[in-house]
Amino acid sequence: MNRSKFFVTQFENSSGTLAWRVEGRINGVRFRRNFKTKEEAAAEKAALEVSAAQGCNLRAIPTSLAEAQVREAEAAFHRLTGRTRTLTFYLDYALANYRDPVQE
Repeated sequence: MNRSKFFVTQFENSSGTLAWRVEGRINGVRFRRNFKTKEEAAAEKAALEVSAAQGCNLRAIPTSLAEAQVREAEAAFHRLTGRTRTLTFYLDYALANYRDPVQE
């Protein structure tokens, strides 16, 4: 039987509002995240199932970054593959040396 590794459930927050939760396990690591809408939760569930099927090492990490910022950070680290310096080094260099053009 092919059972899903992730489940979407509806629950009531302590504030009384309804929310949707995606939960499951990837490689024995518990994953749980809340969403405002059922559609967002279903999309996350589908993405997690694809990642789990591909053997991706995915971890839930609390962050104050928006989702777009997380994706940008992931892309930046991907571009640094094979380099000897850190992301912070390159960012500091750019902030110290880059100047916006006077005229565009």
